[in-house]
Amino acid sequence: MATALDKYADMAPTWDGPVVIESHINGVRSKAMNPHTPTSYEEIAEDAIRCWEAGAGAIHAHNTSFDLLGENAVKDYRRTWDTVLARHPDITWYPTTCNNLRLLPEENGLEHVALLHEQANVRIACVDTGLTLFATEQDDEGYLSGPEFGFNYARVASQWRMLRERNIPMVYGVYEPGHLRHALHYVDKGLSTPGSMWDFYLIGDYGLTAMEPIGTNGMKPSLESLYYYLWMIEEAKVRHPWYISIWGQGALDDTAILRRAIELGGHIKTGLELFYDPDRNPTNLELLQQAQEIAREVGRPVATHDEARALYQLS
Repeated sequence: MATALDKYADMAPTWDGPVVIESHINGVRSKAMNPHTPTSYEEIAEDAIRCWEAGAGAIHAHNTSFDLLGENAVKDYRRTWDTVLARHPDITWYPTTCNNLRLLPEENGLEHVALLHEQANVRIACVDTGLTLFATEQDDEGYLSGPEFGFNYARVASQWRMLRERNIPMVYGVYEPGHLRHALHYVDKGLSTPGSMWDFYLIGDYGLTAMEPIGTNGMKPSLESLYYYLWMIEEAKVRHPWYISIWGQGALDDTAILRRAIELGGHIKTGLELFYDPDRNPTNLELLQQAQEIAREVGRPVATHDEARALYQLS
């Protein structure tokens, strides 16, 4: 008997516009993970400019400390982004969230986004609609440790209201299927903002931040995982475009998932925030160019900066 997933497996290539390929250039990553990881203000600015000029549809970046909140986070971001904006004042970029474990009860974790929206051309925001565990290491007996990350219902609701008030497109970070169902509640109630996107996380053996193969959360990088997420949004009352992010998979020698996502009309997020392989140390530019080359092989055009802005409905 055919299943809902079979439909996507059998679907011929189809898209209604060019593919947007974003560069996610750092994250909670160190030079021990990859010596090309940008960590200083100057390095983050240089990589952002380099990838933007090479055709990235948007740049996503962390600042130098995930622990900084509110105005302190803004000051830290601006030490990088004032340099970038001086060269490319129209660049499409957006920051990350923050360390949820440092928030006061009344804080939602995106206060810095509202300020950067006013001061530094931030016009998109991440919304992580759930809680998850990031395995980072194991002891000699095999017991795991790592941080808790994410936002509860009250904080997500507060983030959502704030972004709706400012009409800022949201990127729904789908770490797990439950994250999608949480976001879908708001989408189906007509509470999403124009230009918002799904971001399906497919998480490999190295997880989101680990340096050993102990990935223990999320859907594995596979075509079946991709098809399952597409099935989950099939009956959404409001249609939003979708991206995939492949985390901690390794060498990416098998490009079938990226290729299939491009064929089916999806968009791609790539870069050193996502990538880890103990045997390979690419640059952000190399990862961007790899995705661009796959799109060319598929035959789907890569979006220009203006076309990427149009997808996010940015004027």
